[in-house]
Amino acid sequence: MSPKIPEGSWVRLKNRALFRISGPDRVRFLNGQVTNDVAGPLHEEAIAACLCSLKGKVEFLVWISALGDDLFLDGQIDQREELAARLDRYLIADDCEINDVTEGIDLIHHFDPNLAGVQSRRSDQKGFDLYLNSEASPLKPTAEIPLEDFATRQALALIPEYPNEITGNEFPAELGLDQWAVDFHKGCYLGQEVISRIKSVGKVKRSLILAHAETQLQQDSKVRTDTGAEGRVTRLIRANKKKKSLYICLIKATPESPASLAPQRVEAI
Repeated sequence: MSPKIPEGSWVRLKNRALFRISGPDRVRFLNGQVTNDVAGPLHEEAIAACLCSLKGKVEFLVWISALGDDLFLDGQIDQREELAARLDRYLIADDCEINDVTEGIDLIHHFDPNLAGVQSRRSDQKGFDLYLNSEASPLKPTAEIPLEDFATRQALALIPEYPNEITGNEFPAELGLDQWAVDFHKGCYLGQEVISRIKSVGKVKRSLILAHAETQLQQDSKVRTDTGAEGRVTRLIRANKKKKSLYICLIKATPESPASLAPQRVEAI
């Protein structure tokens, strides 16, 4: 288990593209696109959600919150153009406007309950999202967490990212996103029928795990767990020549596959 992030720490999420969605139909429009319920109290707590294909496979993982009369949605910066195009593609009759505000607003994730912000889970520890312009900041420069260190915390919490775990060929349940980024009681959205069917069946073909190995593995290396489940390495989390390196792997789900964040031993095949 990772040590607790000290109170007052913060990270500037420069790896996120930020969009403001405004207008009277903003909630209805976005609820027709994402897997989670945008009609909730997003002024108090942000939600994670997927944008999926018609076949129910994850194309984008985003976070959504509300500030004033606007919704804010952020996704990975290297999917910025694709995400903007996806949102714009289905904006047909709804009275709302989508603006890319990535360059004008800093997205800060902090761990100070005495500061303003919307509660948000972006790692193994809940924090707060805060939107700032570059001219004013109540944050202590000495408390900033390097983005690379925070990315490691996210990986240890098995939060998938593009293009490692999210390739457009995975269902939310295969990435563990059905547990915290999908609302199975909300209205229709793209891919809902397939995602609901997988929920009713109660099992998936693959699942994400944390893994360690005695030898160094490469991206997309084929591996096998001690229970015999086979899969591939999606990401190196932490390399260590003296100790076991940590990885994220997408493996074939079996009845013996433990539902745990504890790393499993894998070997190359």
